[in-house]
Amino acid sequence: MPQNTRRYFEEAEQLLEGRKPEGPEFAALMRSKVGDRFKHLVTPERLGMMALIGNPRAQHWNVAGLNFPKGLGSFEDRYRMWEELYPVLRETKQKTVPEGKRIFGVGRHADAGTYAHELRHEAVEDELYNRTLDLIHGSTSLPAYRANVDRMFTHLVDFDRDAVENTSYADKEKAVFNSVGHIIRDEARSKSDLGLLSSLMSNGAIEKNMELNKAGAVGGFLGGKELPGYVIQHRAKLPFLNFIGRIEDPAPEKKASGGAVENTTHDRKII
Repeated sequence: MPQNTRRYFEEAEQLLEGRKPEGPEFAALMRSKVGDRFKHLVTPERLGMMALIGNPRAQHWNVAGLNFPKGLGSFEDRYRMWEELYPVLRETKQKTVPEGKRIFGVGRHADAGTYAHELRHEAVEDELYNRTLDLIHGSTSLPAYRANVDRMFTHLVDFDRDAVENTSYADKEKAVFNSVGHIIRDEARSKSDLGLLSSLMSNGAIEKNMELNKAGAVGGFLGGKELPGYVIQHRAKLPFLNFIGRIEDPAPEKKASGGAVENTTHDRKII
């Protein structure tokens, strides 16, 4: 999806206001971002445990979502959850945690990708690995890809606001792939359903697709000519390959455009 198109701005706008995790359309969108190995987690029961909290248009520097695996357990667990959520709840003058909820999207960053991330924490504990899965599976549009790069970079620099606001997008993207490129290759090689195509991930597929995108490739075409079938299939299976290297932003960014992730514990998973 090229920048400056109507669809680009429509999808970018969707990232500016938190959404309630409701309805079959939203559930389908979550499934598209959670990854094939985790689609079984998107159940009506778990969706019923989700809620949007805080001002839907407010940006929080260090939290976009939370998952409390023990949140509906003992009184002590519920009280600890209330203590964590209070700074957000007070924005909308809520005095209690939403009844029966333990997985939350917070403020403007409560999009389908955030809820998919928190839901994936039901099976994935490691935060860096989960964020890498966001990049691989959740980058289903150019705005979503950019947001995932921003969020991953924010995590890598340990929420250093100065680094986030004064690093160009191109340098953020480079830092992300230098840091987790090996995880991406391993994920595609060993845990995807790509078959023989997965071998491409150990043979420069990231670099090759970055070159294609910089040259103007969109989807399965470059300059009006169709790309080889195996390249099209690979880009369809791993959507982020359609966007790496596409956005060039040599000027320092003045404002962080993605959410952030705090360190996690076994009691609480946060994006």
